[in-house]
Amino acid sequence: MKKLLIGSALSGAIKIGSAGLTFLMFLLLARLLGPAEYGKFGTMFALGSVGAIAALLGQHTLSIKIIAGLEDEQNAGRARSEFVRSSLVTVLTGGVGCIAILLTVWATELPLGWQVGGTQVLGACLFLLPFALAELVSHHYRAFGSISFALIPRDIIWRGSIVLLCLAAAAIPLVFSSALSAMMTISLVLMGIVSVQMLLMYRVFASRFTPTSKEETTPPTPPIPWWMWLASLLGMGANLNLVLSAAFLPPEQVGAYFAAQKTAQLLQLPILAINIVAAPTFARLYSRRDFAGLRDASRKLALILVLPLVVGAGMLVAFAPQILGLFDPTFDVAVTALIVLSISYLVMGLGGPARQLMLMADGDGMLVMMTAGAEVIGLALVPILVPMIGLIGAAIAALAAKAIFIVLAVVWCRRKLGVDTSVFALLSRPPKE
Repeated sequence: MKKLLIGSALSGAIKIGSAGLTFLMFLLLARLLGPAEYGKFGTMFALGSVGAIAALLGQHTLSIKIIAGLEDEQNAGRARSEFVRSSLVTVLTGGVGCIAILLTVWATELPLGWQVGGTQVLGACLFLLPFALAELVSHHYRAFGSISFALIPRDIIWRGSIVLLCLAAAAIPLVFSSALSAMMTISLVLMGIVSVQMLLMYRVFASRFTPTSKEETTPPTPPIPWWMWLASLLGMGANLNLVLSAAFLPPEQVGAYFAAQKTAQLLQLPILAINIVAAPTFARLYSRRDFAGLRDASRKLALILVLPLVVGAGMLVAFAPQILGLFDPTFDVAVTALIVLSISYLVMGLGGPARQLMLMADGDGMLVMMTAGAEVIGLALVPILVPMIGLIGAAIAALAAKAIFIVLAVVWCRRKLGVDTSVFALLSRPPKE
């Protein structure tokens, strides 16, 4: 319990700072760009994020399983080094491929059912590779047990740097003169930070990468975990929801909905803090088939999660108009959407770290099917509801997807593992072994 509390407290503290900086970053960008350009920026950010997760090819999740799994093995220095190298090469290759696909789709104007302008596609391409590398390297550090090195560079330094640049925008007006210039700026800053982070990894963990005997052999490169890749990609539901909704909304309303999304995502703060600790913990416990340990860890994580989640949701619902007004006075059109989105994240959080447990407990195949089913239903509702009721329809579609998924995931964990990841586990007595 002590280790879980310390890890959760550290990651939680960093995530609190990150949440504040993230909110401030997007708020300042909205005020600098204006409603229409901010809507374009939101589309760039969402499309680039989806492309980044596609470029990762599941390497970020795989790194948690492989590197954490090597902790109990002797003479694993070469295995760690080779995995880190191969994962970086895989992501770089995937990033170049995804950029090529986006540019090809844009150039040939393939019928996708929605239209994304050239500016939005170019902005997404600029953001794609830095974001993918940042996600991968963060997971490497997490697998090595360094929460601070995993989170601080992107969550604090990058976001803090963008906030400072926004505050200095009057002195450097061209930096945030348009959505594209803003995306170029944040992408370059992120790439610089990630480059330093990658170089430091081999110094900070030099002993972990050094072979300890001449008998060590180079392990075979692990195959691409397609199930994990698809699960991660389908997990980008909020971004897919926004990109698809943008086909039916003017840029100004896309900007308002993007602001509502980013505000509601503050509720992910306690969830993400828990997941950072849960993934390696679940991986170690499941590798030992310690189901009693899994149940105990899940209950403790649920106890840590429930209070901040409920309080946070209540505050967002109560002050929705005032919060959106900080972005732009015209964004009050998204108040109801923000309330619905807040409820969706509350429902997701009450299910606990079910997604992480499924990924670490060989449930990735079922996880993909559950996520795919839920997201297909949610995305299918977008072209039906958005033309009818606008932003509220997009939010309802997001709520439907999250509710369907988390119910299915919690039921699977209960039936297959005997582990209740939801906060409702706190209402029952732990089973006697």
